[in-house]
Amino acid sequence: MKKIGIAGLQREQIRLAIEDAAPGLFETHILNDMDAAAKVKNGELDYFIGACNTGAGAALSLAIAIIGFNQCCTIARPGVRAKEEQIEKWVAEGRVAFGLSVEHVEHAIPLLIRHLA
Repeated sequence: MKKIGIAGLQREQIRLAIEDAAPGLFETHILNDMDAAAKVKNGELDYFIGACNTGAGAALSLAIAIIGFNQCCTIARPGVRAKEEQIEKWVAEGRVAFGLSVEHVEHAIPLLIRHLA
């Protein structure tokens, strides 16, 4: 079972969206962003999902610092919805940390989870 660390804003909403999109396929952990990123870096978690108002700043800043810029991406930001083709590409490239703005949780998380499953 793959493990996901959830950090930032709307963590419970993200957890529920993951469980709705893929019941029983992921173990989710609500953590602060430093702990979640560190656990991904050391292999205790498979993925990091962070949310803030922009999807890039606070959602990913510590993940970028700890995991590395090339392992992180913003899947949705204000006014820009997640695109399945882009998510598929990032997952195939091995990205493990995903940021999004809180306004896009309902549509972006199911797209992301489909490709992480």
